[in-house]
Formats: sequence, C-alpha cells, structure tokens
Amino acid sequence: MKKSTDHFRTILLAAIATIVIALSSQAASLSDTDTKFLAGYQKVHAALAADDLSRAKTAAKDLAEDGADIAKAASLKDARAAFEKLSRRAVALAAGESGYYIVHCPMLKKDWVQTTEKIANPYGGKEMASCGEIKK
Repeated sequence: MKKSTDHFRTILLAAIATIVIALSSQAASLSDTDTKFLAGYQKVHAALAADDLSRAKTAAKDLAEDGADIAKAASLKDARAAFEKLSRRAVALAAGESGYYIVHCPMLKKDWVQTTEKIANPYGGKEMASCGEIKK
C-alpha cells in the first residue's frame, strides 16, 4: 500500500510540475525584442490616434527598420497605411498575452493592439476616436 501511495504522489508531483512549467513559459512568451517592439508600436499608435504625424514619425524611428515607412510618411494617410503592417505583427505578438487588447474597427475593417480598454482608433484619429470593439 505504501508503494502505491508513493507512486501516486510521484505522479501527482510530476503532473503539477509540468503544469507549472507550462504556465510559466506561457506567461513569459514575449521576448525582450517583442516587448520593445510593442512598446514602440504603442507610441506610434497614440500619435496616430491623436492625428499627430510629427510625433508618429519620431516614435517610428524607435522601431528602426520596422518603422521606416512611417518615419518617412508624407501624410497621416501614408502613416496609417504603414501602421497596418505593424499592426499585423503586433496582433500576432499580443494574441493571448495579458495587458494587451486587440481592437477591431468595423467601419474601417482594421485591427490594432492597445494596452487600455478605452478605445483609441489610430486609423480614424480624432474623427473616429472611439470607433472600435475589443476582440480579446
């Protein structure tokens, strides 16, 4: 009977350890590079939501090559078109991560990531500031 109890205890501890390891790796799935990208992306997002092309271009420089198209954009329209490419990457990175919200604008049919529940539409700017629905 003691061997049976010891065997059960060993299996239970192994199962618990496996679950803890799986949960730990899931919580830390973003690399430092991914986290930095999302932080830079959020700066560009905030600038575009405020219709501030100059600030968006400056923030995009922090994204190096990823932000090059926004950094050289001649208009908000051009910057927002380039932001769409960044958003695809951001959505893929943020999916399932705590602290990030994936938002969809049904009117413009665009997605983006933000860190708050308050909608701030980077594609519509001030004109469509609250147009969007949290998908996650």
